[in-house]
Amino acid sequence: MRESLTARTLRGAAWIGGASVARLALRVVSVAILARLLTPHEYGVVAGALIAMDFAAMIYGMGLAPTLVQRKEVRPDHVATAFSSALFIAVLAAVGMWFAASLIADLMQIPELTQILKVLAWLTPFGAFSVLCEALLARNMQVKRVALRPLFSFTISTFLVAIPMAWYGFGYWSLVAMQAVDTIVGAVTLGFAARKLLVRPGFSRHAFAELWRLSLGFTINQPFSYLTQNADRFIIGRVLGPATLGIYTRATFFATTAATLFGNIARLSVFPAMAQVQQDKERLRSALLKSFSILALLTLPVSAFCVIFAKELVDVLLGGKWHLAVVPFAIVSGTLYFSLAWRNCATLFQALGHPYWITAVHICRAAAIIGGVWWVAPYGLTAICVVVAAVMAFMLAMMLIIVKRAIDLPLRRMAAAHFHPLVITAAASGLCLTVKALLPELPSPALVILTLLLLLSSFCVFVFFNQERVLGSHRVLAFHRPQNGGR
Repeated sequence: MRESLTARTLRGAAWIGGASVARLALRVVSVAILARLLTPHEYGVVAGALIAMDFAAMIYGMGLAPTLVQRKEVRPDHVATAFSSALFIAVLAAVGMWFAASLIADLMQIPELTQILKVLAWLTPFGAFSVLCEALLARNMQVKRVALRPLFSFTISTFLVAIPMAWYGFGYWSLVAMQAVDTIVGAVTLGFAARKLLVRPGFSRHAFAELWRLSLGFTINQPFSYLTQNADRFIIGRVLGPATLGIYTRATFFATTAATLFGNIARLSVFPAMAQVQQDKERLRSALLKSFSILALLTLPVSAFCVIFAKELVDVLLGGKWHLAVVPFAIVSGTLYFSLAWRNCATLFQALGHPYWITAVHICRAAAIIGGVWWVAPYGLTAICVVVAAVMAFMLAMMLIIVKRAIDLPLRRMAAAHFHPLVITAAASGLCLTVKALLPELPSPALVILTLLLLLSSFCVFVFFNQERVLGSHRVLAFHRPQNGGR
């Protein structure tokens, strides 16, 4: 049973990770094309609309999706009640957004939002249906069925809809159409994948009461999580305008996409597996330490590369008219590990069934983001990025202290898990700086590609000859039970 859980977890993570990496590559290509066809203002307008869409998602979610995954027993009436409740709330959210569209546009001082929100509002039921289908598939460890669905919907919505529309001059409506097609196609394909797990819609007061006891903990944290993810965008859009918001969203797209990639792996593979071994603290400690080490190994060198080659990367990915995004891109890219490690800790508390343990941290993080960003907004986008980075680092430290107490994980073991990744990052930084200093006249695309190839080849060679030192024994790669039987 233990081997089966480990194998399924790793296989699921591999499927989700592979599909997410492919989607990241396609996203980089699509961004490079669309950034040359659209203006920062047009990107900022749609970014403002997505803030409202995230608010609707927070309302209809109600913590039901993670509850379906975390509960030890899920009956058909639980599934029917969860779907009926979420879809009912999603329809109410759509109606509310449609009528409040003009008010939201006035609040954000972006007039174009009125018509955009009246279109996007009706996507909320599709979003609610998709989230719950993903939860059912994740609970049953059927990750392969869900892995390729987002890749399929993204490819259609971006390359068959958004790019042609942008080419023919539809402006921000090309991004709106991309969002609509991606959501609808994703809902249809996920529904088809989960068709054998779905039941006839219905509502049971008893089932809802059982679900609500746990979902309340997830629901309490959602408003604060929403604020931490969107407060900076809202303040930038309102105070500095949609053009600056567009620059900010493009500067943060890499970090945001990487966080989404890891979030997919955690939500659909790691979280269900952790939930099944939630009573075994030693297995949780081992899995968490290994995930910290792998995260650091993957993200810290990447962050160093992005910081050192920020100007060249922005030129290659976005083009010359996005030069104001260089410094924000460098700052936000440097925080990649903080964001993913935070999600890693949050996944642990979800698996333990105690999401409310970190409610105070969510509140502090939201308050710090809102207060700090509003305070420094008059000083420009760079100051905002510095504040966001500082808040993320400080709040991660607080989260690690809570983790230490929750599963008796010594800080010394956490620090040891980061030693080899830090050494590799230092070496990668030295290589990047050396190449940049020796080849200053090389064009940006060639310089970036050459350095990237050198880094990847050096990394693969090092890991191949140091597998035990860097990754540890395969037995501790995920959720192993110690040989001494300790707990």
